[in-house]
Amino acid sequence: LMNFVQYLQKKAGNSDEFASIESISSLILGRRIFYNNDSYLYNQILQNQILHWIYEKIDGAAHQVDDDKIDILKRFFRKCALGDENGDKSLVITFNYDLLTERLIKEHLADEMRLGYLLNLNRYFLTQSEGYPKTLPTFQYLKLHGSFNWFRSPGSTSCDIDDVYLVDDENTRNLIHDDDIPVFIPMAYTKGIYLSGSFYNVLWNIAQRYLDMADEINFVGYGFPATDLDNLAFFLYYKKKINHIVISPTTSKRKRLEALFGSEHIIGIDAVEYLS
Repeated sequence: LMNFVQYLQKKAGNSDEFASIESISSLILGRRIFYNNDSYLYNQILQNQILHWIYEKIDGAAHQVDDDKIDILKRFFRKCALGDENGDKSLVITFNYDLLTERLIKEHLADEMRLGYLLNLNRYFLTQSEGYPKTLPTFQYLKLHGSFNWFRSPGSTSCDIDDVYLVDDENTRNLIHDDDIPVFIPMAYTKGIYLSGSFYNVLWNIAQRYLDMADEINFVGYGFPATDLDNLAFFLYYKKKINHIVISPTTSKRKRLEALFGSEHIIGIDAVEYLS
């Protein structure tokens, strides 16, 4: 992978054309024309390596929630799972694949709530449990771009709902999926290959049903990047329900978002400050 990137940058005169992870991943993951079997196999190797690189970089950099943010997130999760003063509960939808939320709930809120993904994912062992008492309220968490604890069954070449397994303990991960790539959609301009199959169709259909019923929609820390043009088109349908879009106060994307959604809906503060 490194040789491939260095080759492209050299041929491009070290310009910015191939300087971002989005451009490199789009080129590798979106390629569909191959001139011989060797070029196809070479691209398969590059796909495997870049997906491994993305997974290891994100999971390694975001392993735990910062100590000064734990209490704020705990209060937010309680409100989502238990409801506000009117009893209204919130569904959290994310495009992230990391396990920060899962780890925080397991380590700090396991006696107060359980985490649910809104669909019944496969498990390998009958004795494998989620680690939460069934009688606790559920923090509903819909991960539309996959998750680092979801894996395709060994030998599977598709991403249908029957092929995806939840692996939430380290022993099962090491036993069956050691060195495997989790089920997630990388940051690329071309996502068609990942959205095929029934699994992501089920996830997005669930999201659509909940958004149809929602009173209001708030985006926290999500600025509709250029790689997520399909997400933008999808959520523009619910434009009248969007209350707040919380983005970094230093972002350069504010004018774009104001033009799309209206300046009155764009809030430029830190995400944790908003949740607090």
